Amino acid sequence: MFNFDGSFRRLPVQSLGGSSVETDRSQLIKKAQIERKKREELRVKHLSTIKIQKLIRSFHHRQVIKRQERVNYENYLKTNRLENFHDLEFLLKRLLYFYELDDSAKLITLCQFIIKNINKFLELVLTSNDENIKIQWQFRVKKLLTICLKQLFASTLPIAIPMRTIETFTSFESIKKLAPADVNEQEILKFLKREFSYMIEQNYFQNVRKMLDEMINQDTYDEITTIPKKEMSKVILEMIERPLKLVNNLNYDEEFDSKILSSFVIEFLSKDSNYTIRNFIIPSLASKPVFPFVKLINFLYNVHQRVNGTDNNNQGEGKRPFKNIKFNGYLLYAILHLDVNYLDQIISRNLLQQYLTLIGTMTSCIYKLPKANEYTKFSNFDDDSDDIIRDANDSDESDDETTQDEEMQPQFERLILLDVIQQINDESRVNVIVKNIDSVLNLPDVIHSICVIAHNLMIYNRAAMNEYRLLDLLAFKPNFIRALWYTLLTSKTDNDQLSISILSRGITISPDQSDKVIPILAAFCALLGRLLSTLHDGEFYYCSFGNDAHSDMSDDNIENIEPIANNVMPFHIKDIIHMCLTLKELSIGLVELAFPETRSAVRDHYRSILLGNESEYQDNAIINQQKTIWTQLLKVCVSLLRQFHTRDLRCGFCPSENWIAPTLNIPLDRPKDLTFSRRRGPRPFQPIRDFTKKDIEEGPPISTKQIRSITILKEIPFVVPFNKRYEVLQGLLAAEKLRSQGDMQGFLQGPQTHITVRRTHLYEDAFDKLSPENEPNLRTKFRVQMINEQGLEEAGIDGGGIFREFLSELIKSSFDPNKGFFILTKDNMLYPNPSASIIHENFKQHYYFIGRMLGKALFENLLVELPLAEFFLSKLAGRHTDIIDVHQLTSLDPDMHKNLMKLKSYTENDFKELGLDFTVVCDDLGDTRVVDLKTDGSNITVNSSNWIEYIQAMADFKLNRQIHEQCKAFRQGLANVLSISWLYMFNTKELQVLISGAEIPVDVEDLMKHTRYGGDYNPEHETIKMFWNVVRNFNDLQRRQLLKFVTSCSRPPLLGFKDLDPPFCIQNAGDDADRLASASTCMNLLKLPTYIDEVTMKEKLLYSISSGVGFELS
Repeated sequence: MFNFDGSFRRLPVQSLGGSSVETDRSQLIKKAQIERKKREELRVKHLSTIKIQKLIRSFHHRQVIKRQERVNYENYLKTNRLENFHDLEFLLKRLLYFYELDDSAKLITLCQFIIKNINKFLELVLTSNDENIKIQWQFRVKKLLTICLKQLFASTLPIAIPMRTIETFTSFESIKKLAPADVNEQEILKFLKREFSYMIEQNYFQNVRKMLDEMINQDTYDEITTIPKKEMSKVILEMIERPLKLVNNLNYDEEFDSKILSSFVIEFLSKDSNYTIRNFIIPSLASKPVFPFVKLINFLYNVHQRVNGTDNNNQGEGKRPFKNIKFNGYLLYAILHLDVNYLDQIISRNLLQQYLTLIGTMTSCIYKLPKANEYTKFSNFDDDSDDIIRDANDSDESDDETTQDEEMQPQFERLILLDVIQQINDESRVNVIVKNIDSVLNLPDVIHSICVIAHNLMIYNRAAMNEYRLLDLLAFKPNFIRALWYTLLTSKTDNDQLSISILSRGITISPDQSDKVIPILAAFCALLGRLLSTLHDGEFYYCSFGNDAHSDMSDDNIENIEPIANNVMPFHIKDIIHMCLTLKELSIGLVELAFPETRSAVRDHYRSILLGNESEYQDNAIINQQKTIWTQLLKVCVSLLRQFHTRDLRCGFCPSENWIAPTLNIPLDRPKDLTFSRRRGPRPFQPIRDFTKKDIEEGPPISTKQIRSITILKEIPFVVPFNKRYEVLQGLLAAEKLRSQGDMQGFLQGPQTHITVRRTHLYEDAFDKLSPENEPNLRTKFRVQMINEQGLEEAGIDGGGIFREFLSELIKSSFDPNKGFFILTKDNMLYPNPSASIIHENFKQHYYFIGRMLGKALFENLLVELPLAEFFLSKLAGRHTDIIDVHQLTSLDPDMHKNLMKLKSYTENDFKELGLDFTVVCDDLGDTRVVDLKTDGSNITVNSSNWIEYIQAMADFKLNRQIHEQCKAFRQGLANVLSISWLYMFNTKELQVLISGAEIPVDVEDLMKHTRYGGDYNPEHETIKMFWNVVRNFNDLQRRQLLKFVTSCSRPPLLGFKDLDPPFCIQNAGDDADRLASASTCMNLLKLPTYIDEVTMKEKLLYSISSGVGFELS
């Protein structure tokens, strides 16, 4: 700056800060940046000041002109009267300019004149020869109507005149009636188009919505109706209809249609709704044939594409024109109610694509609903994977978060969303979608949208596959299921890698990619699982092997998917084998993703401080939503994989090695560390929690590696070889024995239970002395004293052998059909007697006791020969005892299962001839009675629409209801001795092996390899050589009798004789060749005399092992 004081030289700047300090380069750059920033701020302030000044001057000038025009208006009326259109023009021009809310009287005066002279006025507006004059008057009409609309809220004067003015100039019928006869319809439509274009820009629908909210009591419409209960309701409805009729009547004009529909959607469809809109406006619009539903769907679809950046034709257009359109539950509700009269048009391929895409986008609003926790007993496809969800939801914060979500969600919105779910599964709508779904199978976006709908329904309700019609019918569309699988196999990430392969390796994918893949994968698993549950083994096997038309899945184009004709099974057996491999790897990968090894770098309480309360809540909501989505995915994948494995156990379609994961590392060095109990540790798909004081007090939490191993052993145990799982079980049992019995049991010390029982009344004495009241803990060592038939104590001290004989005979007596607790199937397999309550009054106590005894046998690793029915074993090893698997009927009554499966091919006439109803006849020891399979079942006939329910209800009755109390008591008794969760590692066949041993021949070479010798016996002794020669010449039955004679069990150990404890031992019993061989089963010891030849040895051995007497033989 120059001061203009005559000085033209720059004076040196004096620094009084002391000696100068050398400034480095970075400081100079920083100082320059600060100075530039200050100059920029000064420039912005200067420009802002100029703009503010402009606005103020403009406002002030307008106010001056308005006051001047108001004075002119009033002076004109002092000297003139409103008598002609010249007067009207002079007054109207000025009123439209200076109008304020206090000028309502002036407005009403002009409106009255216009209405009184409406014919001449319309002639001036529509048919004036001077185009400029016509345009000017049409503009004045637009402004007048806008002012009239605003006047409805701002005056204490009657609103009839402004309302009449609006009605007259916005109704096509009214204008056509009052306008000159030579005005054609197209001219009227053009006028209305210009009129509404302007009014929409001036918040027409916003003002109409304001009228509805303020002038109609929300309690007026408490139920759905199309009849207006108040005159104002009718007026508002007509005001909404008029611009929408115009959209429907005019030729396609994207700009005009978008302007009308966007404003309508924002104010009435996507905005927070109320009872008037829900129960009157939307039903009334849906009943009008002139409602532009198709154009509405086209518009919303285009908006959706633009907002999501997928509309290639509008890349230059921004998102701002439609930013206020919310694709939420209110809009979804409106669409599902407005489409009632237009479902027949949705069969069009393009419209169906747009319709499904919109519904799929908006069904995410279902996440706002509290989860439906109801569990249906008919969820046979949805097997035992519920521990995953329970673990995911079991956290300290879950209850608080659920309560908070419910409090934040309005009750009205909840009702809307519940209705949305009901409408999605409406019969007419579902039929249209399912019947026309084949036409869109080559459109990946549509497939994804349908899967999103299904996925959101499944997340809301665990029983969605059975309760929702849409999912139930989709499950029986094999072409659709096949298209889902093909889409999954071709879905790739941004790095051009298959998404399934990435997940199978336990690697996370991007959120965008997960949004594409997860719904399709989850829907595929659930739908195919539902289909499989309705196919009996014959259908599965025949369809899979008999269909060669679609065995090749290597096409590169999804459009090459060929329909499968007359086949319920979507895949060939080769595809199923490949699918099982993929699902196995995918399930293992998801388990790894569920329990990450990394910890967040920011502690939880620091994160809450940084984000704030609102951000923290949003962050938690996102985490919870993702947790639910990924947990659901793991659940359905595991469920389908388990179904295939269960089917493979019966049909054997997949090579056994395909189920094993060779690279899986289960820690077997310390199997006791694999605790199956619920402890504070990592939860599925949640960040690792920070340690709390409570965690430290309770001891170290389960490690990630342990929780992964436990999850795999509980959910997909078949990927681990049986021998390894058996070793894990033995480790768990050994650890529990150490806790219960102490480490001195090898020296016959520590906690022990002594009982004395009569051999002739084994069951009765044991039931009394081993009751929970007398012996609450059966994990201790038992010492048994037998009383023989003469009432004398049998000789011998129980070192374990007497106990094993006692327990073996007790269990055999308990399961003896003659006792009445168990009966035989047609295949001579044991299961609980449905009539046990008639035979024994306290039958539950008996089943509890028998369950404890079987648990004790498993706990002590004692094999007992019990042929148990498969469906009964499933209730011992399954998490849910009431799950229905119709295929298990084959293990109870093969003929019934076969006849029930025949119902699938019956026609409606066949059902009428058969005359079935929902009842079953029961014979309880000669007492015949009829039982309803469902409420009022005797009055419900079986037909082509409910035969599946009948089959499931019959299977439920036979497999569950009849023996529910017996199985429940038995399972409780079993759980009293050992943890039921340990048995989750084994399927029914493997559990039978655990109980009874494997049906394999006795391996003499293995027995000889692991045999020990006492006295002067050794492997090279002549007597020992003769013994093994004799045993080699035994048949398998004789070898089993020898094994039982020495060890009290006729079956070899599961992992070979190396696991026999104590080891098989042979001891010299002297030189008396006439003496019989004897045994000490407590030590697995065979006392063998020195026989002179093999013939004598064989004769004596056979006599000893077949004598069948007690321990007094030795």
